[in-house]
Amino acid sequence: VAGDTELCQNTGSLGLTIMRSITELPGPRGLPLLGNLLQLDLKQLHRVLERWCNEFGTLFAFALGRKPVVVVADPELIQSILRQRPNLYRRLGTIESVFEEMGITGVFAADGAAWKRQRRLTAHALDAGHLRQFFPALVKVTERLKNRWSRAADKQAAVEVQQDLMRYTVDVTTNLAFGYDMNTLEKEGEVIQDHLEKIFPMINRRINAPFPYWRYLRLPADRALDKALVAIRETINGFITRTRERLAQTPELAAHPTNFLEAMLGARDEGEAAFTDAEVYGNVLTLLLAGEDTTANTLAWMIHLMIEHPEVQARMRTEAVEVVGNGGMLSQLADIERLGYIEAVTHETMRLKPVAPVLFFEPVEDVEIAGVAVPKNTAMMVPTLHGPLQETHFGGAAQFRPERWLETAPPSACPHNTKAFVPFGGGPRFCPGRQLAMVEIKAVMAMLCAAFEVAKTEHPEPVRELFSFTMMPENLFVRFGRLQG
Repeated sequence: VAGDTELCQNTGSLGLTIMRSITELPGPRGLPLLGNLLQLDLKQLHRVLERWCNEFGTLFAFALGRKPVVVVADPELIQSILRQRPNLYRRLGTIESVFEEMGITGVFAADGAAWKRQRRLTAHALDAGHLRQFFPALVKVTERLKNRWSRAADKQAAVEVQQDLMRYTVDVTTNLAFGYDMNTLEKEGEVIQDHLEKIFPMINRRINAPFPYWRYLRLPADRALDKALVAIRETINGFITRTRERLAQTPELAAHPTNFLEAMLGARDEGEAAFTDAEVYGNVLTLLLAGEDTTANTLAWMIHLMIEHPEVQARMRTEAVEVVGNGGMLSQLADIERLGYIEAVTHETMRLKPVAPVLFFEPVEDVEIAGVAVPKNTAMMVPTLHGPLQETHFGGAAQFRPERWLETAPPSACPHNTKAFVPFGGGPRFCPGRQLAMVEIKAVMAMLCAAFEVAKTEHPEPVRELFSFTMMPENLFVRFGRLQG
């Protein structure tokens, strides 16, 4: 990918080759004024793009009303785009404005110097050293989840497991990042997750809207979001107030913070000004959203797939019991590394059921992508699901086969192109929460497999994929049975 938008490479005596414009790209036929709006199901956006990739290739275009959208699904091009962030590509401009309207002015939507400063602090808060200190608290939260599922097993109750996992991940995030134990796992009734879950669907709706209708007309979903954001702000302001009080009582915490929020409120890095109130609030909400949704959905998809494949569940159980015993609790962080098969199941789940199957970017200047001139600020969608489903990148691509992540056969025998697999992004903006996510996933799955048998329940609706900026399972109800030690 280069920055020259007018001319491609010199072709010798024939002269210069003119690059194609995005209007020359293949793509689905649209309607005047509406473009392809009527062909888009936002709740299935990733699958719509996948069908179009199969029909039009890995570089095509469509239109949201009059707004052109370029779709890039080739793994090599995706890697190039990720490497050139944030200098040449940034998140879609509408994401920043939508996030700002919701008060989410954190590291996810930030760019430039603001991103670098916030990213530095976020990466430090989620590094291996802080995870080691936090490990006993993680075990405590995992034990609460086990107790919740034990009660469900005793009642033979059907459990909407994704909701329980969202409680778990929020409890982990608030403990680690804010030093506050919300303990939603031991509460019933309304919890902060009920409000958080309204945000991503509205982000998905608004960034894909042909115009910002909500600034002129508030639909019922917009009013529900407004109420949720008020409740979330009240909760987060409580975190911030208590942390400010703690810093006032113990000033040395500013120099030696014990969590992310203390570090943000006490930051005076290299002569820089303190973080603004908006930045503090936005990053707390960003961590809550990122820490809750993506990890919980990956765990939920793992449970769905291990139910569908009993032999995988049995092998996971054998490994888990060997590492953690029948009690299911990790005794030390180092044991995480011994859960190699569970890690393979994690990777295979993320390959087939990525929770971020579509990324949204735009170039910050005119660029050239595979011989196509893409003007500055053109909306781009990057389907991360397409590459991993291709036989050229993964042998038996449609099959759920965790063993592929353990095998050492040469790629020529069975393709295994990890460059086509980007569950945590790539380049400078690689997800800083990867280590925490993997620790959470392994802790939960080791506990689950060592202590319970998990099976499907009868439900009138099948489990299906639901895209709402992230991709989650809908109608996933399970039953837990206690295993005899």
